[in-house]
Order: sequence, then structure tokens, then C-alpha cells
Amino acid sequence: METNRDNDSSESPVSPRLIAALRQSQKRRVFVPPTVDKAVLRTAREHLSPVKQRSSSPLPRWFRWLAFATACLLLCAAYWLTRQSSSWNRGPTYAREDLNRDGRVDILDAFQLARELQSGTKPVTAHDMNSDGDVDRRDVEIIAAQAVKLERGGRS
Repeated sequence: METNRDNDSSESPVSPRLIAALRQSQKRRVFVPPTVDKAVLRTAREHLSPVKQRSSSPLPRWFRWLAFATACLLLCAAYWLTRQSSSWNRGPTYAREDLNRDGRVDILDAFQLARELQSGTKPVTAHDMNSDGDVDRRDVEIIAAQAVKLERGGRS
């Protein structure tokens, strides 16, 4: 046995009787019966061996992963289809000034609002083009100006 030279110095705080007893105990062998030795070894192996978990499902693991991936794809497809169908159901979008919903802002839209104002029926507040709180002649003028406005690069 190797000794630690740093600890063998005479300045050791451990009593010499303890050192002698420890050296003596290392020379004596302790007899352990084979049955006790086997029991300790078996218990240690049982305690330290990894726990085998039983599968809660009779299906193989790859099949469960395949089912999970398929479910994810179906969810994504359902989400995409609902987003698409909501845009299909919405129909075409019209410009705010397109009062008759024919797909064009033209003088007929301004004429429709002017007729509503002249007839005395209360026009829809969505027809307030300048957002001043009143649907009036100025809103008709805004629609008319939009109808005759030329796009850049257009012909006159």
C-alpha cells in the first residue's frame, strides 16, 4: 500500500494509536459468507439496473409517431382550408366609394348618393367619405372627384 508522505509527518493531528489501529485493520481480512455476498450483489444490481418501462400502447412506437405526424398535417390542412373558405365566402371587395357595388367608382356612385340626399332619406353613415360626421354634398363631390380622376400614365 502506498502511503501519503504529506500525512506521515510527525505533526499530524491524528493520534498515533488511531494510525496504528487503521494499519492493523488493513492487514486483517474480514470473512463474508458467499450467500451474503451474492445477496448484496443481487440487491445492488436490482437497485442500479435501469427500470424497464412497459409500453402503455400495444402499437409500435413508429406507428404512434406516424399517427401523430398525420394528425398534425390534418390540423394544418384544416386550418388552411378554413382560412381559404372564409376568403371565398367573403366575396369580392369593393372600394368604399363604389356605392352600387359594380366594381368601378364612377359618376353613377356619386349620382346615387346625390339622389339619396335629395329624396330626404337618411343615408348610411358608411357613405360619409370625408369623416366629418355628416353625409352631405361634400361626400358626393368626393365620390365624383374619385370617379373622374385619372391614374398616372393614363390618357386624357
